[in-house]
Amino acid sequence: MDQKAQAILERFILGESVSVSEMKELKRIFTQNIHRKEINQWLANKWDTAGFDDIEISYDGLKQKILEYEAQKKFKPAFYQHIIGYSQYYQRIAAALFIPLIIGISLYFVFTPSGNENFYVAEAPLGQKAKVELPDGSTVWLNSGSNIRYSSDFNRKNRTIELNGEAFFEVEKNTGKPFFVHTPFLDVKVTGTRFNVNAYNDEPFIETSLVEGTVHVLLKNGDKSFPLTSGNVLAYSKSSHEISSHSLNEEVAIGWKDNRLIFIDDDFSKLARKIEKWYNVEVVYNPDDFEENKLTVKLLEGEQLNRLLEIIESAVGAKCTVKENRILITKIQ
Repeated sequence: MDQKAQAILERFILGESVSVSEMKELKRIFTQNIHRKEINQWLANKWDTAGFDDIEISYDGLKQKILEYEAQKKFKPAFYQHIIGYSQYYQRIAAALFIPLIIGISLYFVFTPSGNENFYVAEAPLGQKAKVELPDGSTVWLNSGSNIRYSSDFNRKNRTIELNGEAFFEVEKNTGKPFFVHTPFLDVKVTGTRFNVNAYNDEPFIETSLVEGTVHVLLKNGDKSFPLTSGNVLAYSKSSHEISSHSLNEEVAIGWKDNRLIFIDDDFSKLARKIEKWYNVEVVYNPDDFEENKLTVKLLEGEQLNRLLEIIESAVGAKCTVKENRILITKIQ
């Protein structure tokens, strides 16, 4: 495999622009098994030199991705290509992924037709969490059922990410290049700080909780900007479009990051939504039976779902029945 082919292969792995003719060349190389040993040696040398000591990359894996790319590009102008799964197939290419609280994490390349700008998506599936290191040195913790999307130009042209779900951010300070978090209803602008954004689609509020520093919350339905200082929470109502604020209870807002599930005077519907995300289950109940119930519960790392269900049964007078990934909660009359 000559140097030109190596350069094409490296660009393909990094999600950069690859022309039709270059893809044909890659396909030709990988359909001729005579290059297998050479390519495996090139991969080993490449990542040993870069210091990546926990990566599993193989000739067969890359061959499959090239064939998938060819097949999908015929039908889609842009697509997600799943390149990291439970085997941590290609760690630390777009971001360094650490997994202290989870079993698996997904990282995707999103190729665009122009090839000028591609995107990376890091995702924590339901029932799992993830820690992601961005190219600028900032760190993001993703809560269950959450993902972030950022450009291949991140930290070169800008520091902008899109968030779906909930994430805690430790942002490296750079006053000349602000860090933006985009959500469907509002944006958060910072230069360097520690904060949490809860922007789940099924929650009535988007909450920005500031642990340290200063941020500005920018509404998308107007030109309003709201400064937020450390130790406070700014809540945006999706229904009324109103803004409110209150003091930060750090244990409640970001306890999830340390694998602590905490409810403080939560209504039953909020509790059910948290359980569904945390344990990747479906919670079934009659809302009318529990509309007056509020719960305060603190579960530490390692405590099981059964323990939480015992507390619910005792606190609200209910019976919890578990069948596979479904929990039925019925009120005892």
